[in-house]
Amino acid sequence: MRLNKTFSYFLICHFLIWSILPIILRHNLPMDSAEALVWGFIGEWGTNKHPPVSGFFANLIYELTSHPSSLYVLSQLFIIGGFIYIYKFARLFLPENKSLIATTILEGVAYYNMVTPEYNVNIIALMLWPAATYHFYLSITKNRLSDWLLFGLFCGLNILTKYVSGILLICFACYLLTTRRGRACFKSWKLYVGGLMAFAVVLPHLIWLHNHDYFVIDYFLGRSQGGKSLAYGMAHIVYPLKFLGSQLLTSAFALLTLIIAYKSSPKDETKITKSDKKFLFMVGVLPVLIMALISLILGIKLKSMWGSPVMYLLGVCFFAYFPFDITKSFKPLLKACWGALFLFAFVFVMQVIFTTSAKFKLNALDFTNSVKAQNYEYVGGSVWLASTIGAYAQNHPQVLFLMSPKDNPWINMDDVKQKGILVVTENLWEYENYQKTFAKLSKPEVYLLKVTNPLGKTKEHKLYYGSIKGDKK
Repeated sequence: MRLNKTFSYFLICHFLIWSILPIILRHNLPMDSAEALVWGFIGEWGTNKHPPVSGFFANLIYELTSHPSSLYVLSQLFIIGGFIYIYKFARLFLPENKSLIATTILEGVAYYNMVTPEYNVNIIALMLWPAATYHFYLSITKNRLSDWLLFGLFCGLNILTKYVSGILLICFACYLLTTRRGRACFKSWKLYVGGLMAFAVVLPHLIWLHNHDYFVIDYFLGRSQGGKSLAYGMAHIVYPLKFLGSQLLTSAFALLTLIIAYKSSPKDETKITKSDKKFLFMVGVLPVLIMALISLILGIKLKSMWGSPVMYLLGVCFFAYFPFDITKSFKPLLKACWGALFLFAFVFVMQVIFTTSAKFKLNALDFTNSVKAQNYEYVGGSVWLASTIGAYAQNHPQVLFLMSPKDNPWINMDDVKQKGILVVTENLWEYENYQKTFAKLSKPEVYLLKVTNPLGKTKEHKLYYGSIKGDKK
């Protein structure tokens, strides 16, 4: 499918703005990005948090460019890929002008603008969700083997990116089981080939999980805790409402823009069939409802970022369920989309310039050289600092996240004892806790980071580092 020229210009501008700005303004990768690159260096079929795909892609672009900043470009490649798939999917139901707005309006959703420089599993999902959905629709309507294979591939990659993506697969299953068109697919052998493709993609990770006693589950359970801080039963009400509210808040600019256009435009008759409307509900609305339902039933706190891919069909679903003639409102809507791009880019620039946060202002190369990271084959401690050293040091020391052998089963602790390890933390108490566990850990030294913004506000950050000498030293 040939892309609309206006859409192509929009994609190019988005790519250039959100790739170049962080490269110019930041001197260290965001924590998730540095962590993903370290996972890529490890090359395991799993990590201490997520499946391995984010690390694989990070390592691939680093091998091509030899520079950590290339992850900013990688992040935008996934965003652009997601936009293209959403546009192609929208064209299956909507005319060209509405498809263009349904896609570009996502620039007004927080997950598609200011947070995109931080390459992580959520960024990858922003492409893989619409890719899987697009090929799922083609599979159930065209029943072509190529689409079933691509559907299986993207489903497998979704699971290999983030376990929460399993919710999208649940929605696909619901459609297959509850609709006549979906149930008819079970009569075709091509569906099962697609299923085998997905299973083959995920299989290496399943074997890895089994060999490591499924320890990653502990991370998810730990991240979703929080109900105990509320009165009995309140967690089942408060947490799902907070999660739904956070998704509305992150989409406020896009939603308000569409609502204003709807209110001021003549209503239109939709040409989308009831069957297709049901499909759109299953893949575009049901995912966020399932996530809220899980929180409601279990009383667990869901991180707002876990919902990052669920708003991907916001524009498509709005036009499907609230059809209106955009002949007169097309240009204002398009201007609003461009406005969102430049507005959030401006906010991002102001945030980086005026913040005094160490995570924005730390010079990774200076820090790495100051703590003499090149003298060590291992680094441990704070996820952010240890990952930064692992990503920027020329020798790329292996990272022992949080100094926990249990959470880093790929690390040979006997080798660590022999060669020693550099330990870095953001807080003195954190360093002292490690001293209680590792008796040979030296007294902490201080790396002082002094940040002054254009308003004259100054903040000092003390980062702590030391080492455990190896038996050979």
